[in-house]
Parts: sequence; C-alpha cells; structure tokens
Amino acid sequence: MSIAHRYITVTEFEEMTFDRPTELVCGELAEQPMPTSQHGAICVAISVFLWLWAKQSQRGSVFSNDSHVLTERDPDSVRGPDCAYISREKLPDGKLPAGVLRIPVDLAIEVLSRSDRWTDVLDKIQEYLRSGITEVWVIDPEQRSVAVHRAEAAPLHFDGDDELTRPELLPGFSCRVSELFADLPEKSADSTPG
Repeated sequence: MSIAHRYITVTEFEEMTFDRPTELVCGELAEQPMPTSQHGAICVAISVFLWLWAKQSQRGSVFSNDSHVLTERDPDSVRGPDCAYISREKLPDGKLPAGVLRIPVDLAIEVLSRSDRWTDVLDKIQEYLRSGITEVWVIDPEQRSVAVHRAEAAPLHFDGDDELTRPELLPGFSCRVSELFADLPEKSADSTPG
C-alpha cells in the first residue's frame, strides 16, 4: 500500500515564513539562492525604468524583490519574479492585494544568475506563459541582453544600445538595454554573470 504524498497549497504557503527566498513548485518548497549585488543592481535598474513609466502613464503597478505570484493550481506553484508589472484594469480598486497575487501579471522579468540552469529557466518561462502572463523578459548579465518570450511566438532579442520597447504591452515605455548594466564592470572576455 502506497502512502499519498501531501502537497502544500498556496494558502498554506502564505502562512509560512522563510529565512531565504523560497518558491512553491508543484506543491513543494524550493529554496532559491541568495542574489548577488550585480543581480540586485540589474533588478533595481529595470524596476526603476518600469516604475517611472507606470507612474507617469498611470497604467498599472510594478513590484519586485521576488514578490509571490500564483502560476499553477493542483498542485500549486507560487513563483517570485525578480520584477513584474500588472495593469491597473486587473487590480481590484487599482491596488495590489495582500499575500500571494492570484491574478496573472502582464509581465514577469527574470534576471539570470550563475546558478541558473537553462532547462529550469525554460521550464519557468513556459509555466509563466501557461499561467496567463503575457510576456516574460529574461535578462542575461553575461550576454548583456534581454530576451522577450511570448506564447506561440519566437523570442525577441535586444542587446547593446537597442531600445527595449514593447508598444503593444507597455505603450510609451523605452529604455536602452545597456542602461540595465550600467552598474556592472565593463564586460571582458572571461566575464561571468552576476
């Protein structure tokens, strides 16, 4: 006789406290590595650009710091994108609710870390898109690039002095890709991601 495995629900996850960044993946806790200062600098840069745009346009809210977003049910998954944007129309009273956000955001952004494996990153991108998230941006510190992923479409790639714009999703938003890496040392042949 086998014993059924009991998965943690999103409601139970909300009641827990953690000493390290932790996600819920298919009903099981998944501790995340602590980010480096370079990773944090890139997260701040993209968050500031998006936040300024969102405030000026009054189109929605931007949040970061691995804030929890529900991505799957039965078993539940709760992910913490490095940065996310949600349009005002999706928010009750235009305000972010307390606890895990159960409404699909419009944009989830992940900044790659040294410990990331591409298979895991690709799985997470697909999970985000299946949950109803419109776009997933993957920022690569090593390549100094941004890949824009959308459901049933080839990724778009931006690097160097390309202007990162997404007029369909973020009308009027623009930032130069190189500005996201302004606080990192100059890229060298043997540079590694942060």
